[in-house]
Amino acid sequence: MEVPVFHMASFSRSGETLLQRCLNAHPDIEVVHQINEPDTPEDLELFRFLIDFEGQSLPADHPLLAHRTIGENTVLLLKNAVWTHAYPRQGFTLVRNPFSLVASAHRVAPDPDQADRQRKQQRRWATRIDPLMEVMSQGDKTLDGFLALYNRKMLQDRHDGLPFLRYEDFVQDPETWLRKIVAHLGLDWSERVMFSHENYLEGEVGHGGIKLWQPINAGSMDKYKSIPPEVLSYIYAMAHESLRQYGYHWDGQDLTLTPVPGML
Repeated sequence: MEVPVFHMASFSRSGETLLQRCLNAHPDIEVVHQINEPDTPEDLELFRFLIDFEGQSLPADHPLLAHRTIGENTVLLLKNAVWTHAYPRQGFTLVRNPFSLVASAHRVAPDPDQADRQRKQQRRWATRIDPLMEVMSQGDKTLDGFLALYNRKMLQDRHDGLPFLRYEDFVQDPETWLRKIVAHLGLDWSERVMFSHENYLEGEVGHGGIKLWQPINAGSMDKYKSIPPEVLSYIYAMAHESLRQYGYHWDGQDLTLTPVPGML
């Protein structure tokens, strides 16, 4: 028996942990890593293997799946946020607008210690997304490297033709989009994904600082509006093509979403 491997393509700070938490509640979906913090050694070993894995399924008795409960309909879901995959893949893309990413990742005006950590992080990402961008990620302005890597990753995912959903659509209408994803993975619907927060104790914090016990909400939708106007304009200039490809329209003040081909 083979276990299909599906990629969830994305970029850091796009709401991946929230979506993975929901999908992991489905009885037939095994999320590979980065819900709980820290990851187990077994999960990290599986993740590192799949980064360079050429196939699209694993034998159910593969040694790296020994710590998982594998059933007849089980699928693996692999978060693919900080590397460009070298081989054909199946799955979907989760995208979030770059204004919100910049706000969430604190790339506007980091203090010197924070900026140094960000540069090191971006250099690590560049080695897997595009090694030719590693030098740029060492520049003084971490915002530049962050947006360059975002564009490189998200435009590659769009070019590869993976169907996508937008974070903003998802948090405003989670059931519609969760149903689309579950169906795309070839599985029957399970109401458990709508109540995934109930699987965690109050106060339990996961990857990226997410409060795992809280239900889905759209509370972070407008946080980007706290970014100074000149920085918003700069983000738009740098990420215009990504915005266009994924159906985002920014008029200088507000962000609107329009349907575009390729959505789930």
